[in-house]
Amino acid sequence: MVRTLLVLAFTFGSVAGAAPQQAPVNQFAQSMADFRERVDAYMKLRGDITKTVPEVKETGDPAKISAREKALGQAIANARASAKAGDVFGPEMSVYLKKILAEDWKSRSPADRKALFEELPPGINLKVNQAYPTTLPLVSVPAKLLAKLPMLPEELEYRFVDRYFLLRDRDANLIVDVLPGVLPQRTVSR
Repeated sequence: MVRTLLVLAFTFGSVAGAAPQQAPVNQFAQSMADFRERVDAYMKLRGDITKTVPEVKETGDPAKISAREKALGQAIANARASAKAGDVFGPEMSVYLKKILAEDWKSRSPADRKALFEELPPGINLKVNQAYPTTLPLVSVPAKLLAKLPMLPEELEYRFVDRYFLLRDRDANLIVDVLPGVLPQRTVSR
């Protein structure tokens, strides 16, 4: 009986003194939360800069709209002068995005795959803080795929160009982040 009491006392004493166990972390949820924080930080910076670039009162003049777009894009790029590819997407989220994009790619027909590809003309390199080239079409992310991606504020959008997956600021026509090599090498003919 004494031995049983000692064993019980030791057992309960060990449990009571043990460190509390932490719940396992959902890595995908954590990477989503981190991505959201980086997007929010960009949006705050963007909001502060937008206040300094005058709005266009007269929307009928394309030159004024274009001038504001360029001024806003340049001001944001200057404020993010040290930004590099992956800063907003982040390393963990980039892994998940590539996986989501690869799974989507496998589910597409050859015609859908061909429609997603718009090869870059020679000499064009897409990078962070660059204006989205006006000579390139704005290839939208298909709705089925968009539903699987993290939601963005309305000022931002995802875009595909060749094998690049971009985060683009609509009003500033600025590439906010770049994820290269997301689609496989082109194997379909034009």
